[in-house]
Amino acid sequence: MTFGRDLKPASRLELSRAYAVDIARSLRRITFKNIRRTRDVVDAEYNAGEWGRILSERAWLREHSLEDFLVGHNEAPRLAKVDGRIVRISTKDYYRYRLGALSELIVRHAGEATSLIELGAGFGYNLFSLCIDPRWTRLRGLDIAPNGIEAGRQIAGHFGFDDRISVGRIDLTDPADPSFRELTGATILTYFCIEQIPHAVDAVVDHILKMRPARVINIEPAVDMLDLSDPRDIASRIYIRSMDYQTRLWTLLDELDHKGRIRVKARERMNFAPTLHNDGMLYAWEPLGASD
Repeated sequence: MTFGRDLKPASRLELSRAYAVDIARSLRRITFKNIRRTRDVVDAEYNAGEWGRILSERAWLREHSLEDFLVGHNEAPRLAKVDGRIVRISTKDYYRYRLGALSELIVRHAGEATSLIELGAGFGYNLFSLCIDPRWTRLRGLDIAPNGIEAGRQIAGHFGFDDRISVGRIDLTDPADPSFRELTGATILTYFCIEQIPHAVDAVVDHILKMRPARVINIEPAVDMLDLSDPRDIASRIYIRSMDYQTRLWTLLDELDHKGRIRVKARERMNFAPTLHNDGMLYAWEPLGASD
């Protein structure tokens, strides 16, 4: 779905109210919860939380097509980032738009690759979105959450994509995990995955780099890109702090690029996001030199 000029940006008053509410929620989270993103916290939010809910509901069984499952039926309005603008849009329309936006973005940065491995793939929402494009002959998702892995396998089988999409387990914090071997020579995607391990960013990037992938596309939150004279960026910065998401990745990748260990091929801010505070930064990079 492509939106033209008829999709009006949110009004200044609407945005001011939304930013104020968002900042207040983040400040309450900092004050009363003081989240530290540990393994148990991530497991509760995703494996026992979101992925567990998706697996138990099995909503894909009630849909006629994969696209219907991915888009859903939620007509509730939301403020979202569409083509770089904050607009009011129905949830269903946003996720239909996202299918094309994600596909165009990954194709633009993946070079000639026709296969892709996503780390921290959950149940594979991004991979199922990409598989609508026949360009992708093999899509592999790796995650630590058993409920996400099982849901992904069932969805792929139900819609007949299990010949192109597969999911398996990896612990990104364990350098001895055998699934790391799959990364050698592969094109890798992380999509708001490394945000979940803020206290292990350097180690995880090192594990990935040692496997010598062909290319890595990281899409993650960033504080480096934020302009704190912009209310939206102030809301994003406080939100990232309140959730204890990573703030180290982009500095690390720039350091590795400066040292000649990697070549950063692209840096750009995402032009789509489902909320006011969920727009990330994209870095695409390739290893250089000999393996450590």
